[in-house]
Amino acid sequence: MKTIFITAVMLLLAIDLFSQVTVQGRVIDAVSGEPLANTSIYISDVQKLITSDSDGNFLFPDLPRGFLKFRFSLLGYRSLSIVIETDKIDTLLEAKMMQENISTEEILVNELRPDKSYPSSEINSKELMRFGAMNISEAVTKVPGAWQLSTGTGISKPVIRGLYGNRIGIMVNGIRFDNQQWQDEHGLVMSSDGIDNVEVIKGPRSLLYGPEAIGGVVSITDEHPAPVGEENADLSTKFYTNTLGILADIGMKGSGKDFNWLVRFGGETHADYLDGNEDRIPQTRFGGYTVKSAIGYNKASWVSRLNYSYTNYTYGILEARDFEKEIASNETRFDRSFNGPHHQLKVHNLVLSNTVIKERSKFRFNIGYTYNRRQEREGNDERFLPDSLQFGNLDMILNTASIDAGWIYTLNKYTEVTLGTQGFIQSNTNHGQRRLIPDSDVRSISATAMLNYRKEKFTFDGGARFDIFSVKTVEYGVNNSLDYYPAIDPTYRSVNGSMGMTYKLFKPLLFKANLSTGFRAPNLAELTSNGLHEGVFQYELGNKDFTSEQSIEGDLGLEFESKYVSAEISGYINKINNYIYLGQTKDTLRGYPVFRYFQNDATLRGLEADLTIKPYDWLSLRTTYSTVIAARSDDVNLPLIPADKITAAIHIEMNNWKFFYSPYFEISSLTAPAKTRLGENETGVPAYTIFNAGFGCDLRFEKQLINITISINNLLNKVYTDFMSRIKLLSAEYNGRIFNANNIGRNIVLAVKLPFKLSYN
Repeated sequence: MKTIFITAVMLLLAIDLFSQVTVQGRVIDAVSGEPLANTSIYISDVQKLITSDSDGNFLFPDLPRGFLKFRFSLLGYRSLSIVIETDKIDTLLEAKMMQENISTEEILVNELRPDKSYPSSEINSKELMRFGAMNISEAVTKVPGAWQLSTGTGISKPVIRGLYGNRIGIMVNGIRFDNQQWQDEHGLVMSSDGIDNVEVIKGPRSLLYGPEAIGGVVSITDEHPAPVGEENADLSTKFYTNTLGILADIGMKGSGKDFNWLVRFGGETHADYLDGNEDRIPQTRFGGYTVKSAIGYNKASWVSRLNYSYTNYTYGILEARDFEKEIASNETRFDRSFNGPHHQLKVHNLVLSNTVIKERSKFRFNIGYTYNRRQEREGNDERFLPDSLQFGNLDMILNTASIDAGWIYTLNKYTEVTLGTQGFIQSNTNHGQRRLIPDSDVRSISATAMLNYRKEKFTFDGGARFDIFSVKTVEYGVNNSLDYYPAIDPTYRSVNGSMGMTYKLFKPLLFKANLSTGFRAPNLAELTSNGLHEGVFQYELGNKDFTSEQSIEGDLGLEFESKYVSAEISGYINKINNYIYLGQTKDTLRGYPVFRYFQNDATLRGLEADLTIKPYDWLSLRTTYSTVIAARSDDVNLPLIPADKITAAIHIEMNNWKFFYSPYFEISSLTAPAKTRLGENETGVPAYTIFNAGFGCDLRFEKQLINITISINNLLNKVYTDFMSRIKLLSAEYNGRIFNANNIGRNIVLAVKLPFKLSYN
């Protein structure tokens, strides 16, 4: 049988060698018609990248027959995506690219990318560099409808339309990523090194991404391979004035006709941050390093790539009871030791992606594995706690094996059908003295069918999905005592669907509508919690009888784009049956307040608006507004729902001049009104407005390019506290002064990136 299988594969590849095609063309400026050299042309389906020559010409040999997506990128120009049926191209392909700072109605750029019926935004690597964000979750807040739940500057997780944690799907290179997201103080723990883009998808996306995506998805894609025939490298450094932080990163990659490779190493270290009063917020330091590597193979119609990353980070934790003693400690401004409470995380992430293209069919088979070890240390002898209150250290290992397989069949250039399955097997084991969840095994499997149709002014996508999700835990402890975990074995089943459409009402105006459902099984903390969370000093109790959450959301949106004005507005209603939330009770255990998980129906309503005015090619004015209103069926507001967000920005970006490429300057503001819709036992924080600024350019000296940006966040050193900060209510008195755990003060970030070639043709 094995011999027959190998023979069949070899025969298939041999046939493909004689059925490959070549696509060639030219890249030009859409206005002037001038050829554009050094344009990056990437085909995601076959994971190949080339660059145009000095005359703008490009050539892709040995491509499989079928529909492939070409993406054109060039500094100072808008990215252009085109879907091409390769075996029907009998003339030179002409790609017309529009300059980033030019908008004209007279030039039609024929971009055939299908419009998505659901709201989504993409942050590319250049924007990640310009933002000066401390982590990916902070960068995501630049998107309307997105916030972050933070514990200091290092620990944060994305919040989309008021939902976070296990209600937000995290994808890395197309595979589900789990980093113990059930706990509020467990951040995303992912470096921005070597990332090509971050896509933020809003609303229930269970159809595409599975359970736990009832609020949205953050999809992270690593950098592309090097252009075929090249070996490149880059060196990046960042300096953060507020945290005295230093980041350094170096990467190397190369690509031949059939193989490509990549290796990257980066590390960073940060001291405690200062608030707007120049007061040190203790135990907010963090640091660590990341190693990434990849190897790809592309032969005939088979494309395979193996991505591996290892992350080792340590985060200090500011605990409520110890705030005053931490303030009084003799630590210096530069101290980076982790003698106090801290988390240490070690994450191995492996993704093997495979695609086979056979004319109108694409077969996808991706597998992933994640090893996540989370250790929560209470410091030297749990420094300030008496023996009676010492619960010990936490040490959890989470192993996850995932699969994503599918068949995509293109009926014609308008219609595409997808049949697929996703699943994962997960085990959690405890090795520490203290535990928050029991040893357990989780399994999930699904079947999906989807239809995509796009033609001229109209697009439609829809489908259905069936999921089976099971949890099995191991009994631990003595019944009816503290830290007892019963053995449970529930299974959850759910059928979900989605349908959406876009329609171009007239040339500048696009209408979007989407109706989608999603589900989320209760996580282990909600089902089984019976332990102390010392970071916030509360004892949490779960409920093994919870049922799964079921959501249904409707979205309506309008997009308008003309020469001088672009605008987008969308409204949504997300009704979640059996919504699970954490509430404080009147009970105490060992002096700690007891919090229990409860379940009730809930509804979230929101509005997002985005307006950009471009009176001149070099000047743009932008403002955004986001709000979410969330309440249970008994009209009680849900806890930890972000305040409204209003942003405004003035952006100036000039044309290239001599060796200055795309010089830019931006000043922006972020306003958060006072939070008035408070949940039970919640305390509001004052409104605030902070200002940010940024400027930079790309310097080119002959063949050498240097990227330089300077970001100034909280320009006026404002003293403020964000409602989504988990340490917002902490205060301490020392030497007659009151210290509060405010958010970070002024932070100037200098970023320099030096790309260079290891070989020259």
